[in-house]
Amino acid sequence: MKKKKELQYRYYEMPEDSHVLALMGRDWVRKYGDGITYLHFHNYMEIGICHEGCGDMVYEDTVFRFEPGCFTVIPPNYPHTTNSDPGTYGYWEYLFVDCETLLSGLYPKKTGEIRRALDLLYKKPHFFCSGEEPLVLREIREIFREQKERGSYFKLETDAHLTLLLLSLLRIAEAELQESMERETVEGGAEYGDKERLQPALRYLEKHYTEEVYIRQLADACALSETHFRRLFQELFHMTPLEYVNSIRIHEACKALRTTDKTIRTIAFESGFTSISTFQRNFQRFVGMPTHEWRNHPDNYEYKLQKYKINTYEGW
Repeated sequence: MKKKKELQYRYYEMPEDSHVLALMGRDWVRKYGDGITYLHFHNYMEIGICHEGCGDMVYEDTVFRFEPGCFTVIPPNYPHTTNSDPGTYGYWEYLFVDCETLLSGLYPKKTGEIRRALDLLYKKPHFFCSGEEPLVLREIREIFREQKERGSYFKLETDAHLTLLLLSLLRIAEAELQESMERETVEGGAEYGDKERLQPALRYLEKHYTEEVYIRQLADACALSETHFRRLFQELFHMTPLEYVNSIRIHEACKALRTTDKTIRTIAFESGFTSISTFQRNFQRFVGMPTHEWRNHPDNYEYKLQKYKINTYEGW
């Protein structure tokens, strides 16, 4: 059997009362991909602009050459990586966008429309060469400007530009979908990639991880049989759906342990575990130490979540 590629889950915490996290400045001049042989994915949409350097942008099995002026839009949960040319440095700046919270706040009564919009936005990643889609790039640059200058109304201004940006991306996605449907009609149809087929289940788990999870429900959301869903999930993520859910719960528990004074019992139940013993067993399994010990030494966290083929880190 062909050995599966290793994946790394890099999650970010969104700033309070914000829909975007901006990673900016010369701290992001580095040898991208130096010594890294695996792909990674995030919990938010990633938008990146290349200012300096050249190299390869890898989307699963597709490779694009990047150079100054190009930019990328990558959905949550999509495997990718950036590799500078050997011996060279690149300079990228990034936006991580909470699309769902932004759109839900703007249109609270349009749940169905928002879900369809997110499905389109998250359908595939985009790589834009220098000079392509100037209107989209303009909105991205305006968001960076607002985040750097941080004027009196920068959050409102940022949300306005984010909304225009998402609308522009939706128009691009709709045009691509129409073109794809027309092409599939001519070619007799085409199957979606395995990763994309699991997107409905991944989005559901991110939102409902505190609830009881039924494999049948996840499989139905992906239009797969339960057997096929289990096999595909295991092949792609090297863990069962339940283990994946528990990893999300443990991340949320770690966040609460670090930022609140809630009791361990309260955190366990609020994270979705139904018993303290199950919580403690999973915490030890994923983090590598008991909850009370980790609470006293939170800096150890990032280096302990390496149990599975999907390794989890906070940010970079």
